[in-house]
Amino acid sequence: MSFKDTKGKDIFLLGVNYWPSSSALNMWTEWNPDELSEDVRRMKQLGMNVCRPFLYMPVFIEEENRINPLMLKRLRIFLDICEENKLYSFPTFIVGHMSGEDWDVSWRQGANFITDRRVVDVTKFYISTIVNEVKDFSYILGWLLSNELPNYIGRQSPEDVTRWVKEIIAGIKGLDPNRPVSIGDGAWYPEILGESSDFHLRKLNQYQDFVGLHYYPRVMNPWHHTYTTAFRIRMAQEWQQPVIVEEFGTSTTLCSEENQANYYRSVFYSALINGAEGTLGWCLNDFDFENKRPYSHHAYEERFGIVRTDKSLKPAALEFAKFGEIAGELTQKSYQKIEHTVGLFIPSNYYYEYPYQFQPEFKDWYALYLETFSLLKRANLDVKMIFEPAQILEDDGKYSHELNLNPEEIPVLFVPRFKIMTKKMRMQLEEYVLNGGVLYCSFANDSWVLDWHELAGIEMDCKFGVPDFRDTASLEVKVKQSWGEFNQGDRFNIPLDKTNPEYGYCVVLSTSGNVIMEDQFGDPFLIEHQVGKGKVYFTSYPVEILSLPSLDDRWKTDWTKVYQSIYRIAYSDIEFSLDGDGLEMGVWEIPGEDVYKIIILNHSWKENQVCLTISKKNKCIISSNINYRIVTDRQLRLYFELGRKEIGIFNVRREDNF
Repeated sequence: MSFKDTKGKDIFLLGVNYWPSSSALNMWTEWNPDELSEDVRRMKQLGMNVCRPFLYMPVFIEEENRINPLMLKRLRIFLDICEENKLYSFPTFIVGHMSGEDWDVSWRQGANFITDRRVVDVTKFYISTIVNEVKDFSYILGWLLSNELPNYIGRQSPEDVTRWVKEIIAGIKGLDPNRPVSIGDGAWYPEILGESSDFHLRKLNQYQDFVGLHYYPRVMNPWHHTYTTAFRIRMAQEWQQPVIVEEFGTSTTLCSEENQANYYRSVFYSALINGAEGTLGWCLNDFDFENKRPYSHHAYEERFGIVRTDKSLKPAALEFAKFGEIAGELTQKSYQKIEHTVGLFIPSNYYYEYPYQFQPEFKDWYALYLETFSLLKRANLDVKMIFEPAQILEDDGKYSHELNLNPEEIPVLFVPRFKIMTKKMRMQLEEYVLNGGVLYCSFANDSWVLDWHELAGIEMDCKFGVPDFRDTASLEVKVKQSWGEFNQGDRFNIPLDKTNPEYGYCVVLSTSGNVIMEDQFGDPFLIEHQVGKGKVYFTSYPVEILSLPSLDDRWKTDWTKVYQSIYRIAYSDIEFSLDGDGLEMGVWEIPGEDVYKIIILNHSWKENQVCLTISKKNKCIISSNINYRIVTDRQLRLYFELGRKEIGIFNVRREDNF
């Protein structure tokens, strides 16, 4: 599914979540249609095509058997304003939760919101009345059930949540079958976050038409922060529904206005590069209230806007039109994305809890895979998530989904912490390598994977229940032979730790593989092992686990060259390639026209040196938004600089006489 405009053409959604500045969540009772008109016109002038208005439920349905007719009239007025200005909307029904506080309806009287039959019937009556009242508006793009429903309803059983979603969406589809519906739950699913939740993406995507991500990352690692957009999009995409960034942003009490703009720019372009269908910022307006909840106790919520209270524009507001022009061109001119993907393996116990696992067991799953993803992206790779099917014990051992692991589609698969997987998956991995796939895996103490040492081509000296540690704080790695991005004799260091069994390394007694790198003790560090038509690259240290707590970034740039070397061995003839740390590149082409658009985002908070290599002949640069230096031999190499969070755009054409 792609989102369509009123003429049936694909559009990239670009807009904001909306409350007016004068009233915020009291928009419907402190009614000011002139202000709403001004705001909608401003959204259009800034280059937006969509907004997300909220139906504050306590005023829309004050009594369980009656929808407030004045609120319905005002909703129609607001939608009329959107219609007149050709601004699409996603009305959101259950609000519910908003900006750090829950706002309940009086008639609920403490009943369970999704299991109490009376409350469910009232909810269906409320939503169906709204849909029937306004479904004739052509600029309603779709429906959202809620604003972050998990916050409002508390813990439930996954079965009850899935049953409720199925029933509510079926009711909407019965009245309005052609518009997409999503839950508006924030997409805080175990399949994305690796945490226990009652909302399961693999089940709910049977009923919702798209996934709407909400996130506000606050982390120690700047790479985790900036790659969160790409990571969550890629995690959600594998469950077979389109993805939008439904809510993101930052308050300018928490950062400078300039860096709010930098953040918006990085989210916009990373979402575009990674295949999202749209982005909606939080939010349009700043607020200034002396004693209005929730802002009186969550004061920083007042400065999430891109428009100040005096109606002047913050720098972030100016990013919409510039980005919208690029996204619109890619969508309207039928560009298609070119990707040379590698796989990042996500084991099934990331999102499904098997019983009786060893303790202590590693818990920081989300951070581990975000760290690995960030390192792969810093190696300038296109990354696709490969989710292992979960064996659902309560469903008689059936698997959650089928996985076709094809070396032609995924030539390289990265498996950090080769620790736990089903027997079926272990056999599938071996078949993948035998058929020509390239597998990278790093050691994990207490591995449950059968015969992993045979796959890696080693004889090991692991002990039951006792990890092995080096008596040094730093490991020096030496390159034994020129390989990939490394020359013989190159050296780099990685930090070691022995405070957790997860940091233990593998004592290798012997190997039938090719030792590419060794440690300072003369033991194998990186081994290449031929298996059938494919190869296995095995590192005897849990590098990604060691990388996770390390804030020393210098050695990580060396490590990303390992990933890049494996990638370039598998993809030896790449048309466009990129060198430089902390970048992200998207390449699109118009099929049959030999026209390409390349977008490069600098994720770093400092200026970055970049080299773009165009490997095949007969290419010339039509235009670019930046200055560059060109070197030509059998390839085109473009050298340039990108400032922090800056974008480089190149238009390229193939010409026979070039």
